[in-house]
Amino acid sequence: MMCMKTVKSKLPILFIMAAGIGLFGMVSCSKSSSGGGGTPPPVLIGGYASSDSVAASNLIAYWSFDNTMTEKVSSLSATDSGTVTYSTAGVRGQAYQGDSGVYATYTPGSAFGALQSFTISFWYKLPANQTQLTKTQGVFFLEGSTQQNLLMVEIEPYAAVSLDSVRIHPGFNDIGGPAYQLFVPETFDTLAVNKWVFFTVSYNGGTSTYTTYEDANPTGANTAFTSGQYITPDLMYTDGTMATPLGNLSFTSGPPTKIDLATWPDGLFGQSASSNSFLGQLDELRVFNKALTQLEVTGLFLNGQAGR
Repeated sequence: MMCMKTVKSKLPILFIMAAGIGLFGMVSCSKSSSGGGGTPPPVLIGGYASSDSVAASNLIAYWSFDNTMTEKVSSLSATDSGTVTYSTAGVRGQAYQGDSGVYATYTPGSAFGALQSFTISFWYKLPANQTQLTKTQGVFFLEGSTQQNLLMVEIEPYAAVSLDSVRIHPGFNDIGGPAYQLFVPETFDTLAVNKWVFFTVSYNGGTSTYTTYEDANPTGANTAFTSGQYITPDLMYTDGTMATPLGNLSFTSGPPTKIDLATWPDGLFGQSASSNSFLGQLDELRVFNKALTQLEVTGLFLNGQAGR
């Protein structure tokens, strides 16, 4: 595993909007040739009609958490541990309400085994109370036949103060053969307790770049290649010489076998699925088979913020 320093710092937030696309822009429409009123096109937010229209052809998994744990793209059925409950005050409809010992697992489809690049995005809300201080909380893990952390997002214990910062480890395990295989960068979301926050992590195999976002703003991440700095985007390499970019991921030598949602894989690094479950709220969790662009991440954030 790569070593990271725990330095609570961050680059200035950069917010990029596509030129010519307004925050709330309506496309004009004209009357039909018969003289009657035409059907107005949908209002575009950030250039998209809804969250569902962002990189739709690249979406391989989606959890809406609207009173169900069933995944929407491939209809993956959940095996629940404990009684799953839902909050009525989600970002878009209902949201998953975490609890101690409660989580869900799935058998992933073939699309996960073919990943060379990826994006994971979701909304989360952590409560400001003392029960959260001592445990790491798993959000999303993709297990394989040889490794339990092909993909991972977990949140470290945090100070239980409203709007405090949150330390996150979103990473991946490239088992395709490089000298360095397990990549677990560290990033911080600021002012992120007791409010809804939109988190995104992506890796682009074509450019070997890794990027994290908070509310669609690129944030700095600390890796073994950044000398303790929190930078964005991060270039990933095959080893410590930093001579060869990492390139596309490969999971073929240990294909994905399980998805752990709202917990850690049982036994990974000595952790327990039942005691490391996610205790906050989750909503609109998506996995894509490409690294989303800044415009696409912004489209997800703005449309989610608008509840659509």
